[in-house]
Formats: sequence, structure tokens, C-alpha cells
Amino acid sequence: MLHLNSGTLSLIGGSRLLGGTLRSDNPFFLCDCSTLEKNPATQDSQDAPSKDSDTDRILAAAFSSSGRYFALTDDRKRLVLYRTEGAWERLSVRWVSRRCTAITFSPCESYILVADKSGDVFSFSVTNIQEEGCLQLGHLSMLLDLVVTPNGRYIITCDRDEKIRVSLWEAPHVINAFCLGHTEFVSQLLVLPGLDNVLVSGSGRFAVSLLSCSPGGKHLAVLCDGVSGIYLCSVASGPTLTHTQYISVPYTPVDLDFEDSVSLWVLSGVKETPIDLYKFGNSTWQLAPQDRYMYRLSETIQENWEQLEGVVSPENRFSGLYKVVFDNMASYLMKKEARLQAEKRKLSSHPSTSVKVQKT
Repeated sequence: MLHLNSGTLSLIGGSRLLGGTLRSDNPFFLCDCSTLEKNPATQDSQDAPSKDSDTDRILAAAFSSSGRYFALTDDRKRLVLYRTEGAWERLSVRWVSRRCTAITFSPCESYILVADKSGDVFSFSVTNIQEEGCLQLGHLSMLLDLVVTPNGRYIITCDRDEKIRVSLWEAPHVINAFCLGHTEFVSQLLVLPGLDNVLVSGSGRFAVSLLSCSPGGKHLAVLCDGVSGIYLCSVASGPTLTHTQYISVPYTPVDLDFEDSVSLWVLSGVKETPIDLYKFGNSTWQLAPQDRYMYRLSETIQENWEQLEGVVSPENRFSGLYKVVFDNMASYLMKKEARLQAEKRKLSSHPSTSVKVQKT
């Protein structure tokens, strides 16, 4: 996972977090979640991790709107909060009820919201770092993403059952609207900057694995699961989205994020060239030459390559989300035909004795 905010970068793979200032010579911050304390209350629970190799894997992460804070959750059901100003500092380690699928901050940066596999959204205080989470809302299906509108009025959530729900922030039990246009699980949500009433969503026909918008809201980048390329769109007033360019790359991108309106960073998952930078000019995106900051970042990633296991082998998050459709009539007809064929074979192998009756 790659995240950029106000020149601050975080890169996540496996249980490792790499953080720091993008265009600076200061050393990067490196944290391994396997060194953090474990919750003794969940060691013997049914929701305990099933594989030792996965127990500390980071599942979701996000910056606050200003980039001042960064939060992540992992397979051990830890919620870790950092302050990123100057040298990165870990502020707290708290516990969530279930493994989380998405995380975000409120626009005012006072709360962290986490969505989990059971369909619930909990909020955690940023200022009171020891306070436990508070349940805000729930779905009947696994949540896959959540966002808060920039004006702080709505919490928007999406789930495996093709639903997008718009809830009031002040009263999350009040559902303002449902968006029901998708026919597969909804994997990504994005509120366009400066347009609190416009939502972009991605679904799972060809699973959308990432939606990212430039800070000014002019450009939109899209990644699809298993596709070796980047879809780029322009955002115009109206608003309208126009597909402007497809960048074909010799790898399947792991993640991407905008630094500003003309700079797009792409995490490749290839050790030799782990990070690429694309620049916008003359109405097109072009691969930029490597400068000393890119070289420094690439070198740091390469030095920690084996530990950043999620970069080397990104997990397919969507293969288990597609629903199996059963056609009961087709199944019945197939079984009926098989039964008829079996009866025909039985009759042909054991012919019945014919009896003729004649008049005398």
C-alpha cells in the first residue's frame, strides 16, 4: 500500500510500515508490527489469526486530511495511531473487535473510523488516545470501504452485497440514502475533492482495486485487479468523468497515489524498479526520469524488500468476494437427463422378454 499526503509518504508491505517525508534527506521511519504488544484477551479466541505468517500483516491504513496523523490496523486486530510531524511518533495501540477492511479519519481529524468484516463501523478518538471504540453503524454484510464527506455530514459505506449506504454523521443510525446501481460487490469509494455531493464507486465485474484523485480534483486514476495498466480520467464540471489515457506497464501495479495535480507515484512490486513517477504535461502522463529523491526511496525499498512481503507478493483481495450463482432449473434438467440416460442404458443391457398371445 502506498499513501501520500502533503509530501508525507507511507509504504506498507506485510507487517512493515515505511514512512517519511518524500522530498527530504531525513531518514525514513520503519516499524514492524510484529514487535508491537499483543492483546492477551484474543489469544485463544475463535477470531485469532489462522496462520503464523499472517498474524501481523497490515490490513488497512490512512492519513488524516492534513497528513498530521496516520493510522493502521493489522491481522492482530490492533489499531495503531502515529503523529507524522517531524520524526514519526507512535501515539497509541488500541484494539478493534474484528479484522478491519477499511479505515479513514473524520475531516476534523478528531476521530478514526474503521470498518470490519462483520459489517460494523467503529469510531476511535484521536485526542483521547486511550479511549475504546464506539459502534456507529452496521451492515448485514462484510464492509469493503468507507469514506466521510469533506463537510463531515455523511458517512458512506459499501459492502459485499452491492450496496452503498449514506448515513448521517451526527446520527449514523439514520440512513439518508442507498445507492443500488452495482451488480457485484462494491470495492472502492471516493468523494471528489471540492464536490461533497459527488461519489465515485468501483465494483467487481472487473474488480476495481483502487480509486485515487489528485488534490485539486482534476485527475482520477483507477487500478483494476490483475490488470497491467493504469486508467486515467479527467474530472470536469457537471461533474463528468472522461477517460483520457491508459498507461500500459510491464507489471501489475500494487498501488498508486497522487503527490499533487501533476505527479502520480506508482508502486510496481518489482524489486529492480519498485517505484515509478508519472508527470502530467501536454495533456498526457509520461514516465519521469529518476531524481535523487526517487533513487533514495527506491534504494530504501530495495534494502527492506524481503521484509516488505506485501510489495513482493500482493494479495488478491477479491477472489473470495464473487458470489456463486446457482441455476436450480438447469441443475434439475441436467439431473433428469442423466437419470433418463441411465435408464436407457439399463434397458439396453437387460432387454425384457416379449410374450406373444395367439388365438387358437
